Amino acid sequence: MMKQATKECVECGSDYYSNTTEMASLCPECAHYLYGYPKCDHQFENGRCTNCFWNGKSSAYVQKLKKDSNDQ
Repeated sequence: MMKQATKECVECGSDYYSNTTEMASLCPECAHYLYGYPKCDHQFENGRCTNCFWNGKSSAYVQKLKKDSNDQ
């Protein structure tokens, strides 16, 4: 199995698979909440999403956006 290339998200600090987002420096989760890009269908195993490799953490700003979107 070939290892996928990863990057570090500038917003939340999580590593993510670079081919899972259209944004150059944001993980799929941050790209979704900040800019409306498609959301990853996260499937967690051993603390990481098996689809995008996100670790489940969010910045305070993205946490606020998530909370605000759930309030509607």
